Amino acid sequence: MTASPLSQVVTVASYEIRKYLRSRRLIGVLILVALIAGLILGLPPALGSAYASTPDAFVSSFATFAGLLAVLSGVLFAADALVSEHEKRTGYFLFPNPVRREVLVVGKIAASLLVSAAVISVYYGIAAIAALVVTGSLTEAVGLSYLYALAYMTCIVGIAYLLSASLKSTVAATVLTFFLFTLISVLIGAILGAAHVSPWFVPTSASSIIGNVLGASSGGPRPGGGSAEFVPDPVTSVAVFVAYAVIGVVLAIVLFRRKELAS
Repeated sequence: MTASPLSQVVTVASYEIRKYLRSRRLIGVLILVALIAGLILGLPPALGSAYASTPDAFVSSFATFAGLLAVLSGVLFAADALVSEHEKRTGYFLFPNPVRREVLVVGKIAASLLVSAAVISVYYGIAAIAALVVTGSLTEAVGLSYLYALAYMTCIVGIAYLLSASLKSTVAATVLTFFLFTLISVLIGAILGAAHVSPWFVPTSASSIIGNVLGASSGGPRPGGGSAEFVPDPVTSVAVFVAYAVIGVVLAIVLFRRKELAS
């Protein structure tokens, strides 16, 4: 009796998560989370500075690095998920099995989202507990910042899968995903800002809502000496994240179904 597509998705996702654990990627990212949190919590006392007195201001220090963790999660847990099946020839063992390619992609995406969400959740969990200890309270804005970080992470995973299905090299997919969200999109947003064009459709610009909801500034120097500040709308930004994620996943499935194994 053939297993249902849902059970096949669960099976693929479970094997992918085990692969992340065996490769120690998840452990490595969690160590990075601990280091970042340790520095944020340890530097103020070491430098003789006081912690922020409000939960929003306190957690905003953590939100500053939330976007970077979302990018790293997409790079480590999504960028090579599909291209590796062709490059390492593991597809020769997977594709003849009675599992449709779209089921394989959905299972891998589910694993990537679960593991990446776990990383973001642990990070914000540490921030929330520390804020409770230091300030004695939490606000709705902290929860919104966490949800915005998850939405941004989902966007990155969707685009990472599209690149993974499009390219032929694991290194190329990984490097391009990283620089797309740490350099290329940032430059595009800055150039658009200098030209007085609102970069609401650029994911990295929209990701400012992660810190803005906590009262953190998203401004900064612009090319050409300008100092214009773009403040994204949360609803529009979340819609942008969802659109990129959905388009990326759909195109990744289409491309992966059509892609042939190289001899």
